[in-house]
Amino acid sequence: MCNPRRVMIHLDRCIEEAWRQTVEQAATATGEVAEMARVGAQVPLDEEMGDAALLMLERVLAGEFEGFEAWQRDATGRFHRDLGEVTMIYDPASHQLNIEAQLTEMVTAEARAAAEASGMTVGQVAVEAMGHYYDDGWGGRTRQHALEEAQQAAESALREAAARLGREQHSAELAEASERAGAEAQRQAEEELARRQEALRAALREQLQVIMARAEERVYHVMNRAVGEAYRQTLMQLVRDNGGRVLADEQTGSVINLELELY
Repeated sequence: MCNPRRVMIHLDRCIEEAWRQTVEQAATATGEVAEMARVGAQVPLDEEMGDAALLMLERVLAGEFEGFEAWQRDATGRFHRDLGEVTMIYDPASHQLNIEAQLTEMVTAEARAAAEASGMTVGQVAVEAMGHYYDDGWGGRTRQHALEEAQQAAESALREAAARLGREQHSAELAEASERAGAEAQRQAEEELARRQEALRAALREQLQVIMARAEERVYHVMNRAVGEAYRQTLMQLVRDNGGRVLADEQTGSVINLELELY
């Protein structure tokens, strides 16, 4: 084995040919889907005991009495009680109790689209490639092998140079095709997003029905206790205000026993 020798291949090519390239783009569309379920009911305490009972209910919800957790109150004066999956909202102004449940999910859709750019490429490109061999052919590296290797490398480089010339001469067409592909991919992604959102809305509505049904018993329990306490406190307050006395005040579960003395 001796020092390697080199062979050089030079290739050049005049180009005048139709040029065409396909450009592919991907797009993503993301949106939020929110569905709410609401059930409302009046709390007609004033029909039997007047406004005093409604005012007393506010005190109960504010947590003024032992055994009753305070509800949160917002800037509008409404009371809120979070029960986990549902929220109870009482509006003293309208005497309306609403039960609300909301589900929110993000959904994503992806799409790909392609567009073609074309034109005429005109110009000249030149490349060169080198191969190595040994006089004694060591390792199979003969002069013929080196020539073939250099020829293949030069042809590959020539093809790449021609493609590069095409891209350089048609950069505007490539940009326009890329924009068209991107717009089409975005359109498809948004269409798919709309389909997925609609399907998700239907699924969320079904979930909300289950949630509202599951919470019904607990909602009734919480509100009935509050209303019962409002009745109890109002009766005792009316008796005291009119000079009477509360002789007995007992509660067993949801049953309230009051013994009052009126004068």
